[in-house]
Amino acid sequence: MAKCLSPYLNRVNRVHLLIMTILLLVCIGLEYFLHLALGITVAYAHLFYVPLFIAAFWWGFWGGLSVGIFLALMHLTSYLPDISQLVLAESLAFALVGSATGIIGSERIRAERKLRQAYDEELRLRLDLQAEMERRVEFTRALVHELKTPLTPVLASSELLTEELRREPFLSLARNINRGALNLEEKIDELLDLARGEIGMLRLKLKQIDPLPLLRSLADEISSLVSSQGQSLILDLSEPLPLVATDENRLRQIVLNLLNNACKFTPEGGVITLRARKKASRLVIEVEDTGPGIPQEEQQLIFEPYYRARSGQIHSGGLGLGLPLCKTLVELHGGQMWVKSQENKGSTFGLSLPLRASPTTGTKHLERQP
Repeated sequence: MAKCLSPYLNRVNRVHLLIMTILLLVCIGLEYFLHLALGITVAYAHLFYVPLFIAAFWWGFWGGLSVGIFLALMHLTSYLPDISQLVLAESLAFALVGSATGIIGSERIRAERKLRQAYDEELRLRLDLQAEMERRVEFTRALVHELKTPLTPVLASSELLTEELRREPFLSLARNINRGALNLEEKIDELLDLARGEIGMLRLKLKQIDPLPLLRSLADEISSLVSSQGQSLILDLSEPLPLVATDENRLRQIVLNLLNNACKFTPEGGVITLRARKKASRLVIEVEDTGPGIPQEEQQLIFEPYYRARSGQIHSGGLGLGLPLCKTLVELHGGQMWVKSQENKGSTFGLSLPLRASPTTGTKHLERQP
């Protein structure tokens, strides 16, 4: 018995033990005062179930059984030597009820212990995940620094050569170097932004803007690429468009990425359409192309970082960062992003942004500008 109780006693809360001792002393006092001094018999015995239930709740089977046996012996000794069958039955009931409620209490304790273990495991995993994400961000920052350090003089030198050179083919070579360096810098920035977005450190600078001039300037910016590839660009912009609370640079980045993707996968003679309209309290922007389309099973996967699909619509030599970053930026605005596509019938990438920024827009790291 002692061996069974020793590990249990080591886990007993001292405050609970003190309270139970006081309750049992009160029971002893009631037993001898009411029965021996006042002559009251069994009417008070029901009060003894209070410490019995408490012991079973706190300590389970052994607690309920121990207190039940203690109460049974106390009750019996107060009636010595004349112990009636009723007193004997009551005393036996203390032990039986103590063990029965103790079994229920043990189940509660086991369930509570499992819940605590599950919580501790979840906390450990969450801390490990947070540490892993922080290490990933630090690695990304270091990688970005190592890549940008040698890139900076290449950009500066190529820009200077582009300004100074007048003769071909040297001017074209300098421009090619400059475009390649700018493209590499853009990809490096996307990698860093995506890493920041995954842990909620990507910041927005929100302000009310008219999206119409922005969309028109993006159409002008992409028009030369569209023309050089024998494609057509159609603008379907409702006028006037409502003001929208957005980070202008990030919105430009999102739409330009969608337009560049449309140009990349639309064949010669194809059509690219840029649409924008107000829908309820949101601004909806869509970019439609007449490319090869995306299979249904791949349409959600393309928003996953580093995903490279087998279909021609989204398979390219990139890292697969553009669309995931766009989706992260849209959701940081409190918006939604989607794709509608059928194979051999083109694709439509769309996004909706709330016209007004809500208090929950972005994350706790979000910055706002008036």
